[in-house]
Amino acid sequence: MAVVSELVGADGVMCQLASDTPVRGSAYQDLHRDTQLLFPETGAESPPYQLAVNFPLVDVTPDNGPMEMAPGTHMLSKADGLAKVESGAIPLEPVLMSRGDVMIRDVRHIHRGTPNPSATPRPMVVIGYSRRWLFRPEVEIRVPRPVLNALPERTRRWLRFNPVFETEAEAAQQAESYRVFAY
Repeated sequence: MAVVSELVGADGVMCQLASDTPVRGSAYQDLHRDTQLLFPETGAESPPYQLAVNFPLVDVTPDNGPMEMAPGTHMLSKADGLAKVESGAIPLEPVLMSRGDVMIRDVRHIHRGTPNPSATPRPMVVIGYSRRWLFRPEVEIRVPRPVLNALPERTRRWLRFNPVFETEAEAAQQAESYRVFAY
């Protein structure tokens, strides 16, 4: 959390809790970023404003669909980053992890999911954090009030801008949906 706070600010927010879980039959994702430029008209990148904290619930190996990432592309324009990946100047690297490892990444890195040909699903937890002023309507955490009330103050503060529902059943009525996912 010290790294997350340093990069998105001590007053940042937790904006996503999800799982990316490729299963047998999954396909390659298109190369993408998980967000767009803050000011697309400028073409300029900015300091970090949104992070993904990933941790696998199983070992991630070449045999079960590791994410591939192009290092250093978070500060390039998407077009420049894609061109460097396509030319081989920046290689796509599989992200291999052991169960329990943690990866903190800028969501602007160009990356993709890969097929999982194994019979075993490969769950990867994704927790999104952003600067307090960034609102992305396609992601949210629907928090039941009894759960929120049982959390430590620090965690309640990270969740402060997410919708709160009186019961778990009410919170579960509408699951997160990505209207725009890949940029």
